[in-house]
Amino acid sequence: MLGVEAEDEVADGGGCVGRDHRQRRLAGTLPDEVIAAGRIDGRMVAQPAEATAIVEIDRGAFEADGLVERQAVAHHHTLERGDRELAREAFVVSHVHAIASGTRIRACEVAVGEDALVEKQLVRTCGGRHARIVRLAPTRFNGESPHMRRLLICLLVACGGQQVAEQHPTVDITKDLPATLEATRPKEGEPRPVHVRIWTDAAVRALPHWKEDVADQIDYASQLLTPLLGVKLSIESYRDWDRQGDAHEALAQLEKADDGKDVTWVIGYVAAPDIVTKAMGELGDGRLLGHTVIVRWYNEPADKNPEVRDAKRRHKQTVILLHMLAQTLGAIAESDAGWIQNPTYSKKQSTFSDRNRDLLQLAIDQRLTGGTDETLAHDLLEAIEKQDWGGWIASDHDQVVATLRASLAAAKTGKTASAIPTAAIEQYDRIKGLALQKKFAEALLELENVLTAYPANANLHELKCEILIAKQGVADKTTKAACARVTELAPGDPTPHVAVAAALYNAGDVVGARAELVLAAGKIANLDLGRQDAWRRLVAIYMQMGALTWAEETIAAGKLDGDPAIAQIASTRARYGVPKGGKLIKPEAEGPLVAAIQKASQLIYGNKYPDAHKALDPIDKKWPGAPGALAFRCDLTMREGAIESAKAYCARALATDPDESWALYLSGVLTMRDASASSTRAGIDKLKRAIAVDPDLGQAWRALAKAYARAKDQASLEKLAQDYATKFGTPLPP
Repeated sequence: MLGVEAEDEVADGGGCVGRDHRQRRLAGTLPDEVIAAGRIDGRMVAQPAEATAIVEIDRGAFEADGLVERQAVAHHHTLERGDRELAREAFVVSHVHAIASGTRIRACEVAVGEDALVEKQLVRTCGGRHARIVRLAPTRFNGESPHMRRLLICLLVACGGQQVAEQHPTVDITKDLPATLEATRPKEGEPRPVHVRIWTDAAVRALPHWKEDVADQIDYASQLLTPLLGVKLSIESYRDWDRQGDAHEALAQLEKADDGKDVTWVIGYVAAPDIVTKAMGELGDGRLLGHTVIVRWYNEPADKNPEVRDAKRRHKQTVILLHMLAQTLGAIAESDAGWIQNPTYSKKQSTFSDRNRDLLQLAIDQRLTGGTDETLAHDLLEAIEKQDWGGWIASDHDQVVATLRASLAAAKTGKTASAIPTAAIEQYDRIKGLALQKKFAEALLELENVLTAYPANANLHELKCEILIAKQGVADKTTKAACARVTELAPGDPTPHVAVAAALYNAGDVVGARAELVLAAGKIANLDLGRQDAWRRLVAIYMQMGALTWAEETIAAGKLDGDPAIAQIASTRARYGVPKGGKLIKPEAEGPLVAAIQKASQLIYGNKYPDAHKALDPIDKKWPGAPGALAFRCDLTMREGAIESAKAYCARALATDPDESWALYLSGVLTMRDASASSTRAGIDKLKRAIAVDPDLGQAWRALAKAYARAKDQASLEKLAQDYATKFGTPLPP
C-alpha cells in the first residue's frame, strides 16, 4: 500500500480532454488509502478501506500498456484525441462502497500520465509482473464540505486473476449524483460577511445531526454566493422555535417572532412536507423585499447508496435555501430547469441566470450598505424595466413588478401623494401606456372610471394632470384645474410642480417655470423615497433652460456630489464666458446669452462673416462687455485678417473673465504668430491654461501640440499625446 501524506503539495491545473479546466485546484488532506488492482484484461477491483462521506468524483486515465513510451502532453498534460487509446483504464475518486470501474478516457476526465499531480513507481505484483502505482496529490473539490474532506483514492495496478473481478461487480454512481453549484465569471477578493440567524422547530431538532446538516448547507450555499456575489453566509446563532400550526403559516409566524434587524436574514427550518414534492412553493417560502425565509426539511425516498443519498439531500436543501434568499432580493422565476430560480426543483440546478445574478448583486449590495426596502424597490424596478429578458417566466415577472410598484406607492405617506390602490395598479399602468401612445382620449376615459372609485387619490389625479398637459397644454383651464387638484390633495408633494414647470418652460414661460421649481424644491424634503431623483429632475430642467447658477444651487441643495452636470456647467461657463458669481449676467439671462453666442459661432464656422457680425451686435447691446461675445468677436476678426483688432477683443474678454477658454485659446494662437522662442513659450502658457479650465476644448490640445513641436519639447509632446488619447479616445493628430 502507498501512503498519502497529509497536506501534500498544492498543485494548480487539471484540464480535460476537449475542454480546459484551468481553474481546478487540488489541495487538502488525504489520510486514507485504498488499493485497486487493474488487470491487462481490463478488469479491476478496489480493496476496502475506512468509510468516508465522499460523494464528489473525478477521473484520471493511466496508460494500460506499460511498455508504450509517450511524452507528456502540453496544456495541463491532458491526453490528445489521437492518444486516447493509450488510456484504457481509469481510477475513480469516489466513496469506499463503490468499486473502481475500468473505463476509456472520455471528455472532461482529468488525465493522469506524465503529470506533476501524480507520483508513479513500479511494484512487483502477482505473477511477477511489473505495474504502475499512482498517487494523486491531495485535492479539494468544488462544493466540498467538512463531511467530505476524507478522500478515497483508487490506485491502479496490474494484477492477475479473473476470479477477483468477478467477486466485485462494478458500480457507477455518477448518473445519480446532483450537479455541483458553480458560478461563471467568479468575483475576486475577500467575501463580505452576511449574518444569518437560524430557527429550527421541534420536528427538525428531533433529527440526528440536524445542526451539522444545517451548517453544511449554509457552507455549501456560501461556496456559490462567494464567487457569485462576493458574500459569505455566517451563522450568528441558533434559536429553538416552538412553532405550532400549518407549515404554510411559518413565514408569518417567524416574521412576528424575529424582526431580524441585527442580521441580514432570519432562516427558519421546519418539518418536511408530508408528501414528496419538487414544487419550490411547497419546499420553502420567502417574501419579496423580506428578511425572513423558510426551508422545509428533506423528504425523499431512501437511496441504496448512503453517499448518493447525502449528496442529494445536501444539494436539494441548499438549492431551496438559495432560491428563497434570492426571492427576497427580487430574483424572478426562470424558465430554464437548470437554473436555481426555476419554480421546480431539479438535481441539475447549479447556478442563477446572469440576468438574475445582476438583480441579486444590486440587492445584496444595498442590503449591506444600509439601503432601505424602499430604495431597493426603486432600484430593482428600474433595473427590471430598463431591460426585459425572455428567460424570465412572464407571470412571475409581472407579479414582481406589481409588488415593487405597490411598495413604492405605499412609501408615499403624510403630505405626499397616497399610494396607488393595489386593485388599481394594473389599470394605472395600462392608462400610462395609452398616454405614451398619445391615445389621450382613451386614457382619460379609463382614468375617470378609476377616479370614480378612488376620488381622493392624489397619484391618480397627478396622472390626469400630466395627460392633460400633453393633450391640451399647460395653459388650458381644465389642465390647470386638474394640476391644482393634486396640490389640494397632497400639499407637500413636489411632483405636480415639477410637471407644470417642465411644461411652462417648453411653452416659453421661463419665469413661471422658475416659480414652480422653487415650490418643488421646498417640498422635496417631504419625500420618504426618491429625494435625490427629485433633485436631479430639477437640475435637468435648469440645464435645459441654460440656467447655470440655478442648476448649481440645486446640486448643492440636493448634495449631488459628483453629478455629471457639474463638469458640463464648468465647461459652459468657460467656453461662453459666463463666470460664476459675475454681476454682469443674471441667472435668468445665462441661458439666452449662451444660446445667442452659440448661434453666432455657427455662422462664424460657416464662413458667414457678415451674418455673424449681425448676430453679435444685439448681444453687445443687451449684454455689453460679455466675455463670451468678446471672445467670439476675436475669432471673427482674426478670420477676417484684422489681427490687431482680434488681439484687442481677446484681451478685453480675458480682462473681464480670465478663465474664458475660447479667448485663452485664440490668444495663444495669436501670440505664436511670432515664431520667437519667447512668444512660443507665452503661447504655450495660454494654451495650457485654456485646457486646464476647459478640458474638452480639443482645439487647444491640438494647438499646444504644434507649439511643443516648434519648441522641440519632445517629452512634453509625448505626454500630451498620451493624455489626448486617454481623454478623447483617439490619437493626437500630427
